[in-house]
Amino acid sequence: MSYSETQRDPLELLFSEYVDRCRAGEQIDVASFANENPELKEEILELFPTLAALESFKKQGPPISDVDQQQIESGLQMGEYQLLREIGVGGMGIVYEAFQKSIQRRVALKVLPREFSRQKDRRERFMQEARTVAQLSYRNIVPIIDFGEADQRCFFAMRLVEGVGLDWVVLRRNQNSEPITSNEVLDHFQQQGVPLTGIDKETDEDDNDEDSLAFEFDYAAHSATQRAKQQPRWTLKPDSWKQIARIGVQAARALEHAHNAGILHRDIKPGNLLLDYEGILWITDFGLAKSEKELSITGTNDVVGTMRYISPERFHGQVDARSDLYALGLTLFELCINRPVFNQTNRSELMRSIIEGIIPAPRSINSKIPRGLEAILVKATAKQPTQRYQSAAEMIQDLRAFGRGLEVKPITQIKVRTKKNRNWLPGITIALLLLCLLEAYLLANYRVLFPRTPQVTTSVQMKAGALDQRLENLDRMYNQVTGRAISTDLTRTSPLLPLPDNQRNLMQTLLNLYRQLRKDNEQTGSVFTIEDIDNRIQFIRKLLS
Repeated sequence: MSYSETQRDPLELLFSEYVDRCRAGEQIDVASFANENPELKEEILELFPTLAALESFKKQGPPISDVDQQQIESGLQMGEYQLLREIGVGGMGIVYEAFQKSIQRRVALKVLPREFSRQKDRRERFMQEARTVAQLSYRNIVPIIDFGEADQRCFFAMRLVEGVGLDWVVLRRNQNSEPITSNEVLDHFQQQGVPLTGIDKETDEDDNDEDSLAFEFDYAAHSATQRAKQQPRWTLKPDSWKQIARIGVQAARALEHAHNAGILHRDIKPGNLLLDYEGILWITDFGLAKSEKELSITGTNDVVGTMRYISPERFHGQVDARSDLYALGLTLFELCINRPVFNQTNRSELMRSIIEGIIPAPRSINSKIPRGLEAILVKATAKQPTQRYQSAAEMIQDLRAFGRGLEVKPITQIKVRTKKNRNWLPGITIALLLLCLLEAYLLANYRVLFPRTPQVTTSVQMKAGALDQRLENLDRMYNQVTGRAISTDLTRTSPLLPLPDNQRNLMQTLLNLYRQLRKDNEQTGSVFTIEDIDNRIQFIRKLLS
């Protein structure tokens, strides 16, 4: 890549959050949102009004605010593509239904707004998305057909998926308990967005898949006359738990293919998973995707993606395939409870809940969720990556077992999470007190342990060894309090997060112990160890401030 990941600004993340909140029905204007994010207030006030107009949140469509938008609404021709209507937004690109004249087919055309097309880094990121998806060829990943530039706008063409995002499914199930059918999904797809022209649509061929929602129907009997008779291909009822498992299997299959190719999506969420008329699940919007090789080279600690679906370790600069599976687990969780798992609107509170792994037990929200499915959701969304599914293949195995009525292995290492599970803090407090007693003992018996004898060198070496061991013990305590290695935190470049109240007192005690250790260590003359301790003291002081 020709651009550095560390150059990615947080505007994409914030705009995605703004879109999600508006689509969920929250009444929030750009000025209010800017006040919630004072560090980027000027940029938000400058860019978001234009982006909001292009996004078209309201049913009546976006206002015609400039010549650029007027050209699009009049049926702008981009190369061989004629834009028909706006159907959504992905990252910083607007997605249109378009007609490709050369081979007479409809496509989805993702267009980078002109103001962004002029910015080299955004152009490169946009085209990188096309190059990334072009490397993947799989049934459940929306394929790239073409990409190029016309009228100072970058674009790429994708297969047109006649379906809806799972965010719409969650919202619809929350507002209406009636079953969702394939016909309703198709109707919503045809009615959504802003029509630009009126070209007729061709009919796609039906396609069967054992993991699709339509598989349980008699495919042979329905394939020829299905749409003519207006009989649904599939139905998603409030208690269609096996159908939710099928959705999970299809998404996990696509992620498995991407992960095997060394590509991480990094923005899995309901809005980026499309469910079509045939019950096929499609993953789209690879705008934040990165290869594992690129991530290892850049070593970035940037947090990108939609906040609500970012895994805890990503706030500490760590990301791998298990981070994508965590986001998929949250998505399936939301399909089961028909609302966001994290419903905090305050950004700091949301971040803290994610980092601390405060996720309620699925059955505590909806007692009708089968225990086998709950076990899958809990494992997929575990706070520690080591406790999650280690690969998409593992998750597929459990989801398919549940879908076939087989027993899912009970959770042995992961307890169903409630706030009561945070009883480890008193234990750490006791451990720190014991460490304090050890410190006091070492100080009181210093002359006994390290007497001034002619063999000064040997005594100093013994003392230095004891102090090194104390440093290791303190580092272990830091790991117990925060769940992170202090060596990792010392090298991180992303902003520090505020400590929860129940950790501040423990961290203050640790700071005092590090200070005492430094004082004792001065007598050994070990400059290297003193520098290590100073780094820790400065870091913890900054953390507490």
